[in-house]
Amino acid sequence: MTRLLIILLLSAIVWLAGCTSGAPVNQPLQLVETTASYRLIRHTFGETRAPLAPQRILALGEESLLADLLDAGFRPVASNVNVPDNVPLLATEELAGIALFPSANDISLETLSAYQPDLIIGTRFFIEQIGYERLSKIAPTIALSGATPLENYVETLAVFGRGEEAQRTVANFRAEVQVMANRLNAAGQSVSMMTIYPGPNVALWFDGPSPIPLLVRELGIQFRPDPATVNGLNIRNGRAFISLEQLTLASGETILLLQTSGVEGEAQAVVELQANPLWQQLPAVQAQRVVILDRIGYPGLRGQRALLADLQQALSP
Repeated sequence: MTRLLIILLLSAIVWLAGCTSGAPVNQPLQLVETTASYRLIRHTFGETRAPLAPQRILALGEESLLADLLDAGFRPVASNVNVPDNVPLLATEELAGIALFPSANDISLETLSAYQPDLIIGTRFFIEQIGYERLSKIAPTIALSGATPLENYVETLAVFGRGEEAQRTVANFRAEVQVMANRLNAAGQSVSMMTIYPGPNVALWFDGPSPIPLLVRELGIQFRPDPATVNGLNIRNGRAFISLEQLTLASGETILLLQTSGVEGEAQAVVELQANPLWQQLPAVQAQRVVILDRIGYPGLRGQRALLADLQQALSP
């Protein structure tokens, strides 16, 4: 019996290993070496020889990657975005000549090939969704694996041999964040952060990948509720959906509503919820400290700077 159990256990281990071996381990991007003709970049899906001076970059990281590339002086030939007709923080003249296509649609390899890229850069999500091997047949393909906008900014510039420059830029920005935290007495403030979806359905935010809760956390502001003190919160992708009866959990001194005009019915959902008596009882509502922020309005490092300015205005005494 003991021998049989051991065999079964070993079989289970082998089976589990086979099930998980197909998913690559997330790996921070690394510049391995620079030669006279290419840069060798190691990333989640392997190693890629990136051209030293790519002329036709295809960006697959939505507005954040697009903004970082433009700020670094690189103009991609094409990029996916949330809404091509409304790209936040990017001026029309900046986008001239760049083909924009919506992320929500099926992205065909034929369409991507037609852009004739000599380098493809994207977040792990989109590279994995489309297929790394398939993209690599079109052009050298590199995946960013950063968990925050600042990490992805550093990785993006590292692809072009400018990783150290990016690290200095990020360090300077983080110093600005600390100055702002002291100015706002951030540790003494509390916020409730939520999105009201059509229904209305309410989600409380506590963490990334959204850049807004990430920066609020970096400032040191307290979240209300504190998820560690509330039983039953199912936090996924940084947010937890709650019932309307749980609205009183949003007890922060300020409410930050993360909304976007890109979702049909969302504005009406906000109006409906604001008519709820429980909403009227919230401390931030009674103190008239409710601020609406564009949920997708802060792409890349440029977005972090804009968000820091908006949070200063929203949270100043």
